[in-house]
Amino acid sequence: MKKNITICFLVGLFFVPQAAWGWGLIGHRVIGELAQKKMSPIARKNVDAVLKHASVAMVANWGDFVRSDEKYNGQEVWHYKDIAANMNREDFNKEAVTKNNGELIFRVQELIAKLKKDPNNEENLKMLIHLIGDMHMPLHMGRPDDKGGNSVRLTWQGRNISIHALWDEALIEFQKLSYTEYADHLFRTHVVKVNPFQPDSVLNWAWGTYQTAQKVYDSAPEAENQYKYNYKYIGLVEDRLALAGAHLASVLNYIYGNK
Repeated sequence: MKKNITICFLVGLFFVPQAAWGWGLIGHRVIGELAQKKMSPIARKNVDAVLKHASVAMVANWGDFVRSDEKYNGQEVWHYKDIAANMNREDFNKEAVTKNNGELIFRVQELIAKLKKDPNNEENLKMLIHLIGDMHMPLHMGRPDDKGGNSVRLTWQGRNISIHALWDEALIEFQKLSYTEYADHLFRTHVVKVNPFQPDSVLNWAWGTYQTAQKVYDSAPEAENQYKYNYKYIGLVEDRLALAGAHLASVLNYIYGNK
């Protein structure tokens, strides 16, 4: 009986749609750790109180963990926003905030507004931390016709995986670093200024992710040579992680930095 249960569990994991999963455990925690390092002291103190002394890094995966709770059914579409290729900025701005093919940008804007009014809502804070991380993963703003890169298959370390999975976790895990080691490295090597949050910040950040997604799609044929691919593209992964940390800090300063 136990053997059958184990097999069913593993099969269930295999068929979980990847499109709703972001950077993976390490990536989200790297972003949270960077944000905590970059927040203002007042914001850090106030966020710490709302999170009951849990670190930003350790709550950064909450948005994925709660998918096992049926209370949160339907929220899987909050984690991505697939948009057709080759849009100009004006059309992108209009499409990004709709609920078509995912609700990521809409929900980030909504949660920022809600937390500005009620900053003590712990669940909204944890979800926002997670979704800002997702928003900086290029294939969470991939194309609808291939489910954010989930239908684009390639070979990585002898395995057939999607390019979405490669950028979610495989490239980060290839570095063999803990999240604290990786965050410390990026904090030292990627000096990203934490600018004040502005009304158009979320759309500007999303546009940057959308543009990066094209580079990721174009890279797919190169993945068979894993060492060359890592050498060529890990810098882009790290740029996205560093930007996500700085942008998350900007949002948290905006919500929690004036109390």
